[in-house]
Amino acid sequence: MIRDIPARFIYFTIILNICIPCALASGATITLDSVIDTPDRTITYDDGMYEVTDIGIYRMDQDINVSVGVSEIQNFQISLIDNDKKPVWDRIIHHTGGHETVTIPAGTIKTPGTYALTIGHQRRILAMKPVVMSVYDLSVSSASRVEPGETLHVVVNISRDGVPVTVDETVKVVLTQGSTLFEEMATPDGAGEYEANINVPAIASGSFSLYCAVTTDRMILGYPEIIGAASYGTIDVVPPEDVSPTPTPAITAESSETTSSTPAATAEPEPSGVASPTPTSAATKDSPRVECGPFAAILMLITAYLVRRRDKM
Repeated sequence: MIRDIPARFIYFTIILNICIPCALASGATITLDSVIDTPDRTITYDDGMYEVTDIGIYRMDQDINVSVGVSEIQNFQISLIDNDKKPVWDRIIHHTGGHETVTIPAGTIKTPGTYALTIGHQRRILAMKPVVMSVYDLSVSSASRVEPGETLHVVVNISRDGVPVTVDETVKVVLTQGSTLFEEMATPDGAGEYEANINVPAIASGSFSLYCAVTTDRMILGYPEIIGAASYGTIDVVPPEDVSPTPTPAITAESSETTSSTPAATAEPEPSGVASPTPTSAATKDSPRVECGPFAAILMLITAYLVRRRDKM
C-alpha cells in the first residue's frame, strides 16, 4: 500500500526523476560546421527547455556534419525531426566514448524549412539545436563599424541556383548581442537585392552579430520559420574618437619683442655693372646716403682730374 511507503522515499524518487535528466542534458552538446549567431533565447520543445545561441544553416544539397558530446551515458540517439515531430533521419550510437561525429548526407531533406536536431536517451531529449534547410543562397553586406545613434545600412542579395530572385516571404536583418536584438524588415531594390536600415540606439556599444533571414508565417519552435539565412559577421558599435583641438599659442609681450628684434630679410639689389662706393669711416648714421650711378661716377673722376691739374699749375 502507498501509505506504507515512507514519504522520504517518495521525495527521493521525485528528486531523481527531475535531477537525472537535467544532469544528463547539461552534459550533452551539439556542434555544427555551418552556423549563424542568433539572439540568445530559451526554446521550449517536447516539454523541455533548451538554451539556443546559434542555429545550423545548410542548403539542401549540402552534407550536415554533426559533432556530439555526451557524458554519463554510453548509448544515445541523434535525430533530425520535422515540424510534425517525425524523424527524417536518425542514428543510434552505442558504447560511445563521450564524443561522436556523424554526417547527415546531402539530399536527405526534401522540404526546406526549420528542423530540430536532437540527442535522445531513454525517450528524453538531452540537447536540441535548430537546423535550417534552404534552397536559397543569401549574402549580406554592410559597414563593419557604426557609431551609437547612427543608422546601419544593410544590403541583402538572394539567389536560387545562381539566379537572383525576389521571394514572396519576409526578408529581415537582425543586429544582435546576447539576448539584445535590433531588427528591421528589408525591402526589395531590384531583382534579388534587398535593403534595410537599422537604427542603432545611442546607448549601444561593443561587438554585435549581423545576419539576414527569409521567414514564413509558420511558427516553428516558437518563432517564425526560417527557410534561408546568412551571417555577415561582427559589427563594432563604437563612439567617435575624441580628437582634442591643438591649442593656439598666446602672443605675449616677450614674444612680440623677440619678433620685432629679428631683422627682416631684404632683397639684394641687382648688379649694376659698377661697384657702389664703400662708405668711409667718417660716415655716421646722420650722414645722408648718396647713391651714385655710372654717370655720376664719371663726373667725379673728371672733377678730380681737373682739381689735380689746377694744383700743379
